[in-house]
Amino acid sequence: MKDTRSNRSIFIALGLVVLFGNFSLGAQSSAKHHWNSPSEVVKKVRKTFSDLKSYKADFVIQTEANKKVVTKKGVCYYKKGGKIKYEFSDPSGDEIVSDGKTLWIFIKRLNAAGKQDLTLNKSNKSGPIFSPLTEEGLSRIFRKYHYKFESIEQPQISPKDNRQYFVLALEQREKIGGYETMTLYVDAQTSFIKKAVASDGRGKTTTVEFFGLDPNADIEDGVFNFRPDGNSKIVNNPLVSEE
Repeated sequence: MKDTRSNRSIFIALGLVVLFGNFSLGAQSSAKHHWNSPSEVVKKVRKTFSDLKSYKADFVIQTEANKKVVTKKGVCYYKKGGKIKYEFSDPSGDEIVSDGKTLWIFIKRLNAAGKQDLTLNKSNKSGPIFSPLTEEGLSRIFRKYHYKFESIEQPQISPKDNRQYFVLALEQREKIGGYETMTLYVDAQTSFIKKAVASDGRGKTTTVEFFGLDPNADIEDGVFNFRPDGNSKIVNNPLVSEE
């Protein structure tokens, strides 16, 4: 399904932000920047997300390619156990939903739903395929990236909201396609990831940013169930299933 595949980069970017705290990183450098180091920042983020049972937040996704900018927005819900839902208000009706075992990608204008089994390839010790929504999936992704502070002066003050952020720069260890570089903005006070910017080798950049975070929000499990109607076209496992 062409439209589903064309949105693959957005889906990956969403997953990367959801549980960034639950990854295992191999530090590129342990050099101190004042009293901070990349490893110390990561430990704080991991601790914050390991204690987090749920959250609700507004999101904005912006994709730029060939001088064209596309913006999508909506509300996301997360609950421990790989449960995630992105409910789009623009484009209205689109959804990305996972109960931790199955990922659904619904595109309303096509009345089509991609159904991705997240339990495939269980023999792969690095984790199930396409599972950045899980701890194992994030560990797999970040084993393929070096990371360091973007600059020596950390944290940085954002002119946008006057808050302090640690800025981490990630780069693929091997150029194997997909996102070659990523930049993460970690709130110095809360240790939440506020924003992620990812770029591929063809000049396409995707930015995901969160607003109005409600940590440990009371969210029912039923929010993460998706049932396409009888007229929807179902495409099984549309996402890349191998390395």
